[in-house]
Amino acid sequence: MKTVLMLEDDEDLRSETVEAFEDARFKVAEAGTVNEFWERYREVQPDVVILDMSLPDGRGMEVARDLRRESDIGIVFLSGMNDEIDRIVGLELGADDFVRKPCSPRELIARINSILRRARPTPAPQGVPIESTPPEETVDTGEIVRFEGFIMNLPAMELSDSRGQQVILTTAEFDLLKVLVERPRRVLTRDILLDLLRGENWAGYDRTIDGLVSRLRKKLSTDDDPCGFLKTVRGAGYMFTARIETT
Repeated sequence: MKTVLMLEDDEDLRSETVEAFEDARFKVAEAGTVNEFWERYREVQPDVVILDMSLPDGRGMEVARDLRRESDIGIVFLSGMNDEIDRIVGLELGADDFVRKPCSPRELIARINSILRRARPTPAPQGVPIESTPPEETVDTGEIVRFEGFIMNLPAMELSDSRGQQVILTTAEFDLLKVLVERPRRVLTRDILLDLLRGENWAGYDRTIDGLVSRLRKKLSTDDDPCGFLKTVRGAGYMFTARIETT
């Protein structure tokens, strides 16, 4: 059962929607304020969140911005206003959908199911190892790593694309990519990735990994591989699939 967390200050709407989702065999958590939302978010670790745009103690956009810094969780905005600017800003913040109130719970459920289908991870290819402990064996990359047209300069912490243009990465994104290119074609769990990154004086937690992977996918995406060579493996973790060349 997938878990939905709904942030909505209208108690009647929230109650009606929660009941409909429970009938549709979802686990549902609810919150009426931003502070309550973050408490519930840490408790239930939802798969999708529904955010009202205007709240007594904040705005849904601010919540979405904070979520996107750490996770690629599904986000749906609810708004009673038909403001094109709000819709555009919400989608640019990384929301998956924008629904105008009032809407039927059945429509909202259909939209949530669509998001979950798009985000459905793929199973591990047959024969691909799933690492349950930090793997000791790594690819000897040297100082320059090439993969699918990208060039990664490890000492300079720089990445360029097939056109020779620099891809701007944060330190955390670069560190994660380095861990992945050293262990290609292996399924690494979030816990393993955290352990490997902490070994490089890096701090984070499992939802941080999701956010970093989401951002790397966008920066590494190509016409041939829109997922940026980062595959989600159902019930396991992430796998870097690009062919590695070293010099």
